[in-house]
Amino acid sequence: MAKLRLFAGLREAAGAASLDVEGGTVGDIIDAATAEHGSSFAASVPSARIWVNGDPAERDTAVGPDDEVALLPPVSGGSQTVVEPAAQAFQVVIALSLVGAMVLANYARLEVFVFITVGAVLAWLWDLTDVAAIRGQHLNVIPTFIAVAAAANGAYAWGFAGFAGGLVAGVAVALAWAVFVPSHRTIDGLSSTMLLGVVGGTAAGGLVLVRMRAVEEVTAFILIAAAAAVAAWAAHRYSEQWPWLDVNVALVAAAALTGLGAALVSNVLSATGVFLAALAAGAGLIAGRVLGSLIRTGDVLHTVRAPGLLTMFDGAVVAAPLFWLALAVFA
Repeated sequence: MAKLRLFAGLREAAGAASLDVEGGTVGDIIDAATAEHGSSFAASVPSARIWVNGDPAERDTAVGPDDEVALLPPVSGGSQTVVEPAAQAFQVVIALSLVGAMVLANYARLEVFVFITVGAVLAWLWDLTDVAAIRGQHLNVIPTFIAVAAAANGAYAWGFAGFAGGLVAGVAVALAWAVFVPSHRTIDGLSSTMLLGVVGGTAAGGLVLVRMRAVEEVTAFILIAAAAAVAAWAAHRYSEQWPWLDVNVALVAAAALTGLGAALVSNVLSATGVFLAALAAGAGLIAGRVLGSLIRTGDVLHTVRAPGLLTMFDGAVVAAPLFWLALAVFA
């Protein structure tokens, strides 16, 4: 039997991430799964993209017992997308839960903040590599996890020197892993693994360094990222009414205004430093969205949101270290 991998709303409708299904073609596989899992599953199938062993496919593509068929339904974010309301609500709940945990941890002990931050970045990496796998891009997640933990805990224990050392250790682990595991010796897989290790490590370590500076600065970053996410959503949602409003411009403007507002109402924050850090974070948010969509889909998406549960964090993981760096220089 061929393996059918399901994502987003289809996974929720079937109650499983993968199924073993009999069939000689992709269409046979899909029809059998649809008959088994009912109307909610069937509603998402017509708009889903089909992949076989990491390559785009059609319903008449032949499959064998060792093949893997993947169904990826569109995710909310643009007028050309279809989304299951339950799946969209689940994504929002997961994202808000992580943000809430970060907010609470920010006002707890530093050790708690380090633990929650590492966990949030690891969850993002897991989601990213899970979605990338449908394109046949099987990233080695263990070295990236090690890089994140090493950078965050190094920053906690030894400051910037520990942060830098943790990143170096993460890259070294990725390289060493390829030596001992032959299946990870491809240049594409190795470079992607090291890139994600560095991005995840700088995100976690950068946030820890910001928290070691001031609780208020972490609060400002969370507010900036949240305001930018709302602005990007509004620009997508009302693109027909506001055709003049570019998503990236709205995102950066919201980040800058929120940073300036947070500084003005605080007795601790530097208005100039936080405003410039917010601009840097805005640039990072755009870069992170590009990086996330490239890894998740193999293409740069501007008008739709890339698939996955934690796509809302694609921008934040790149914005976090830029926010810290700007604060360190200008605040």
